[in-house]
Amino acid sequence: MIIFWRLLLSHLLADFTFQFDIVNRLKRKNVWGMLIHCMTHFVVSVALTWNYLPEIWLNIGPLAVNGWWALGIMMVVHFVVDEVRIYSMKTLRYRDNTVSFLVDQVLHFYVLLMISPVNIAGPGLLMGEKWVAISAMLVLVAHFTTVLIYFVEKDLGGKDFPHFDEKYFLIFERLVLWAFFFAAGHWWIPFALAWVLQLFYIKRKRIMDMTRVNVWMSVIITLVLGIWTRYAYYGCL
Repeated sequence: MIIFWRLLLSHLLADFTFQFDIVNRLKRKNVWGMLIHCMTHFVVSVALTWNYLPEIWLNIGPLAVNGWWALGIMMVVHFVVDEVRIYSMKTLRYRDNTVSFLVDQVLHFYVLLMISPVNIAGPGLLMGEKWVAISAMLVLVAHFTTVLIYFVEKDLGGKDFPHFDEKYFLIFERLVLWAFFFAAGHWWIPFALAWVLQLFYIKRKRIMDMTRVNVWMSVIITLVLGIWTRYAYYGCL
């Protein structure tokens, strides 16, 4: 599953970390913006799977598909999926909400799984290479969670995307909490607990304007991903 995990990391980087506001606006505006977005996915995927590209990744009937062609398929399908989502919002007036966001991500995840070979020796299904798994968790904690919380809050109360201070303050809070899971022994437990308590204190004192949903989702998601990260790093909890 080496290639799958690398493709998952490339997807997270291209769909969240490298999808700047201007790219997000352009892809919703015209096909050229969408092409820029999909090419970003292709380039990042090539960079992370370069050594495996000449190998055969999958067979479609009698046709053997190597890494280059597999990434080409990925880019085309990604383009179609995102264009359908944009069309459904602009023309069919479907809401851009949590469900559409999660369905979009599941479809991309499914495509990556389908084009990834499973016969390459390496780390197991749930972990992958240590540095790839940890990097994926980093992006999930920082950027994916920001977007997910935005959609949930928008659905519940019509909240706008967080402004600069709120966005990066909570990214910082989640990353620090996540970092405690790298501490040796059981020291991560009191440190993590103390950090969670100070976050709720900030919420209670209104030092930073945060909703209850935002704080709870930030804590729960980070704790879950932190446990997974610790297991990837140490091989145990």
